[in-house]
Amino acid sequence: MVGMILLAVPLGVHTSLTGLRTQAEDYYYYDKTGYAISDGIEVREAAGNNLITVAKRYTDANPALVSLIDDMDYSIRLCQGSRRSFSEKSEANKMMGQAAQALYAELKKTQLSEEDAKYPDQLIAQMESEQDKINRSSYNEEAREFNARLDKFPVNVLRGVAGIEPLATYDYE
Repeated sequence: MVGMILLAVPLGVHTSLTGLRTQAEDYYYYDKTGYAISDGIEVREAAGNNLITVAKRYTDANPALVSLIDDMDYSIRLCQGSRRSFSEKSEANKMMGQAAQALYAELKKTQLSEEDAKYPDQLIAQMESEQDKINRSSYNEEAREFNARLDKFPVNVLRGVAGIEPLATYDYE
């Protein structure tokens, strides 16, 4: 009987926390306002790809752009990985923002054609605007609440046995 109780407790904690985690994860796709972080990241990826397109036109004039383009492309591909965990996706989104800022800064130092001069400002503004929406998504609050539950007794003691990991948030500056 004692063995069954000892087995039932971690199993019950696992089942309960898995359900709560799934509820919180659902807000990644559609939060309380109907916004989807996944869609926001796709918008950021598209703007990042457009920034790369502009930068590629000027690699002869500014060779420093080549490695920054590669960094940006790599971070976008990381974001697009469908098999990534929430924490990996969150980190990839953050990396994409940093790569975009570095590429943007180098483009601002480059003499661009009159036609292309407006694009870097517009594209980085689009990426920042979308990140602001991501920052305000209710998913982040749901993830923090879930993580807080993991830190409370008795869950904090049984969490390792139950195999439940905290959720990553997507809000950053």
